[in-house]
Amino acid sequence: MGDDGRYNVTGIGTISFEREFGKPFVLKEVMHVPGLKKNLISVAMLEDKGYDVVLSKGKAFLHSKTTGET
Repeated sequence: MGDDGRYNVTGIGTISFEREFGKPFVLKEVMHVPGLKKNLISVAMLEDKGYDVVLSKGKAFLHSKTTGET
């Protein structure tokens, strides 16, 4: 972590985000870390999973390299 802290993972699962358009965005193998004050999503992990990530005007845009969906 950025604060050099160590945290225990108590579970790994799947989460989904509702989007304005289209089906929900699903992330698999997400770690649950009790006590973590902010939700963290690794840009490097998303890129490894086949997404291009664009940050613009306070929003994150994900583009799937396999389906072409944004």
